[in-house]
Amino acid sequence: MLHPPASPQNPRKRRASHSPKLNTLPPGTALPSDPVTPNAHLPAGLADETGKKRGRTNTPWTAQEEQRLKQMRDSGHSWSEIAKAFPARTEGSVKKHWYKDMHYAEFAEDESAALREAIKEYEANKWKAIGQKLGKPAKACEQYAKEHFKNG
Repeated sequence: MLHPPASPQNPRKRRASHSPKLNTLPPGTALPSDPVTPNAHLPAGLADETGKKRGRTNTPWTAQEEQRLKQMRDSGHSWSEIAKAFPARTEGSVKKHWYKDMHYAEFAEDESAALREAIKEYEANKWKAIGQKLGKPAKACEQYAKEHFKNG
């Protein structure tokens, strides 16, 4: 019986290392139990140890933040100036929130009446359909209705 020739070992293939782990501490050594937190003033997870803002957090906007954003935008502040007023948010997230959720939040009188009619037609919980009918984001319609149409 013929056996195929043994192939030479692949030099690129990783081999398990038998060296001791580098991340183990010597016996009797412990990590500090209460490390200093450089950004204790920020909510957890919003800034890393270097003080830079971290991406991909999903912190909801408060009514106060939205009011401050609207005031700053209406008074002509630049996006970088506005972002500095929100230390836990990036300039991009502030811009995105403005254009996606708040920019269309102002309704003219006829749009307000059309929104009221659409709510009657589609029921108040069908915001996506209502928004499509009015040509505005669903969230903007819902927010406006909650703020301006207290009981229906």
